[in-house]
Amino acid sequence: MIKLNKSTRFALYALVELSQEAAAILSARQIAEKYGISEHHVVKVLQQLAREGLIRSVRGLNGGFQIARNPKAITMLDVVEIFEPHAPQHGCALLDAADICEIKGACRIGNVLEEIQQQAYYTLKSVSIATLIAPKRMA
Repeated sequence: MIKLNKSTRFALYALVELSQEAAAILSARQIAEKYGISEHHVVKVLQQLAREGLIRSVRGLNGGFQIARNPKAITMLDVVEIFEPHAPQHGCALLDAADICEIKGACRIGNVLEEIQQQAYYTLKSVSIATLIAPKRMA
């Protein structure tokens, strides 16, 4: 049900790659090639992440980008809030913003969708980049 836009996905890919090794300096090209995505778009995403202080730009012959914060301190929500358009906090998830709900608070469908949105929010807030790079545990 949740679909992230390209910029958000590319930012998450970049943060995962940059977090694999704290001292690693990677170029946009390296990240783009690994995921088979547009280098131009990765550059834009990396620049935005640098402006937000999640990564830093490293100049020079072997320059590129490096993680700037502890991956435990960066959540998926941090990334989503940078790149996803902000949805209105209130209103029915079933209607377009300009539409007026005729049933108001009596609609159980809208209530369930609101609960799903809240769960997604808290899940994104609880998952760090460190969690994404941790080895998968066998069940």
